[in-house]
Amino acid sequence: MKSMLRSVNDHGVKYSALMFVCPGCALDGHSGLHILPVNTNGTKSPSWEWDGNLDEPTLSPSILTHSLGVCHSYLKAGVFQFLSDCTHELAGTSVPIPDLPEWVKE
Repeated sequence: MKSMLRSVNDHGVKYSALMFVCPGCALDGHSGLHILPVNTNGTKSPSWEWDGNLDEPTLSPSILTHSLGVCHSYLKAGVFQFLSDCTHELAGTSVPIPDLPEWVKE
């Protein structure tokens, strides 16, 4: 399983969130787990448009994180396209989405 949908209730604001692992954010022993609000129709901000595919997801817009440096990518048809502004070694490369770890699935 590459990604999983989760229902979230954030103080009465209900939305769906897509859970997946970003290989760029998973470098150096980190989990890389992302839980992003998807298809919220304005009920949650920020939000990503998701195509509904759990095995080869496509999200829009890009995903930008600043936790341990910069990780900036597009996720299209299950492949991360890491942009050149990433500060990790995957900058400028394309990497398939990895399987979710077992601890996430449980």
